[in-house]
Formats: sequence, structure tokens, C-alpha cells
Amino acid sequence: MTHVVSRREALLAAAAALAASATGTARAQGAPILIKFSHVVAPDTPKGNGAQRFKELAEERTKGRVKVEVYPNSQLYKDKEEMEALQLGSVHMLAPRSPSSGRWASRSSRSSTCRSSSRTRRRFAR
Repeated sequence: MTHVVSRREALLAAAAALAASATGTARAQGAPILIKFSHVVAPDTPKGNGAQRFKELAEERTKGRVKVEVYPNSQLYKDKEEMEALQLGSVHMLAPRSPSSGRWASRSSRSSTCRSSSRTRRRFAR
């Protein structure tokens, strides 16, 4: 029997994986893992509500070991600057305006609107 993974299950699994694979330094100091989540829309939109819900679930299910800071309305970066900030590690997760907009569309999955940097993935894969 094949099990289809829902978006919700995938996000929860990602949050759990990030929490479980924290660096030894953060664990030794008892400091929570900080995830900066940037998006370009208002908090009261479906995407904004989803980002807030991700924050709530990640913090709840990791019992505070993960802290998510959500930055809506392009507070940190504009739509065109977000991808570069992600690659540089300035933010850890994005929910860009449109998955098929801009020059990054051909290099990324068009079906996923939530991205994390390769640096972040490597950091938390340890």
C-alpha cells in the first residue's frame, strides 16, 4: 500500500528533522534552534496563516527546542532579494510570492513554494 504524504505531514517532518539534527553546540548550551521564516505577503493571508501555523506546530511539537521567527510583508527582504538571502543563510525558510516567478523558477521545484537553503539543510543534517 502506498502512502501519499500531505503538505502538512511534510512540514511537520521537516520541523522535526530540523529539531532532531541540531548542532551539538546549541544542544549543549540549551539554546533553541532559531529558524528565520520570511515571506512577502500579509500575515492574514492564506500563506501568512500557514507560516504562523508552521511556527506554532514546530515550537509545540519540539517542546521549545525550535524557535521560529516569522517575518511577513517583506520585513527583511523584498521578493527578489529573498532567494539570495536564503543562499547566504540570512534566512532559513521562504514562502515566495509565486514558485514560478523570477529567474529561480527553472532551478527549483515549481510545485513547492516553501524553500530552505542548502546551507541550512547541511547544518541540520549533522
